[in-house]
Amino acid sequence: MKTEVMNLTKDNAALETRLAATVTDVEDLKVDSAAHEQELAALKTRLAASETGIDDLKVENAAQETRLAASEAEVINLTKENAALETRLAATVTEVEELKMDSAAHEQELAALKTRLAASETGIDDLKVRNAAQEAELKAVKTRLAATETEVDNLETITEKSKVAFSAGLPDAGFIWAGSNHLNLVFGRIITNVGQAYSSTSGFFTAPVRGVYYFRFTVMDNLDSRGMAINMFKNGQYLMGLYEYDNDGNYTYLSSGLTLQLEVGDEVNLRIPPGHRVYDDHNKYCNFSGFLLFPL
Repeated sequence: MKTEVMNLTKDNAALETRLAATVTDVEDLKVDSAAHEQELAALKTRLAASETGIDDLKVENAAQETRLAASEAEVINLTKENAALETRLAATVTEVEELKMDSAAHEQELAALKTRLAASETGIDDLKVRNAAQEAELKAVKTRLAATETEVDNLETITEKSKVAFSAGLPDAGFIWAGSNHLNLVFGRIITNVGQAYSSTSGFFTAPVRGVYYFRFTVMDNLDSRGMAINMFKNGQYLMGLYEYDNDGNYTYLSSGLTLQLEVGDEVNLRIPPGHRVYDDHNKYCNFSGFLLFPL
């Protein structure tokens, strides 16, 4: 019995030990439970925060899904637009190839046109050279023609002016005295005056053209122991003179001729020397004549 009691006592001591240990464990568990409750509260707080975050994420995810749907729609549209662009690009590439072919053809045509243009320009240059030569020749021909026309006009003028011939006599004046000075003898009675080179007013012959002229004159006086004389002048310069003395009281003539080379405007006339005279009446003894032999 004692043994059993002892055993029971031992068991009881063991149980108390175990109970003490259990109490200790319980206390520890209480401590752990309090810690776990705190941790659980923290976890709940974190869970609540996570749930809030999840809600926010759900909202954001919904927005992203909406945006994704819009992006997918935009991608679809971009895909369609890209396909259209690819179609247009293919058409553009084809058009570019055609344009390249056209450009090559145009370049060939342009090269041909340049060749033709160069040939045309060369031809134009040749034509310009020929035209310049023709113009020079035409100018020379015109110059020659003008010179010829001028020469013809001059020849016509000379031909017209070369028709020069005159004869004139003294009026029925009787004796014509010189007095103490030379007297210009004016043959005022015109017989012939082709070309109007002789003036019946001044008694001067004026050469209308350059040339060689022949002049001839005859004067008369009744000499009775006296002399008679006549002189020819050119431009106021003495050329020649004739003199005759007689005492028979009959008519005496002085007559001569002279060939002169005259310039245009040169003047020829006859003068009675001082102290001499000539005579004429209705019988017309005295005359002065001249004509152009040939122009120069």
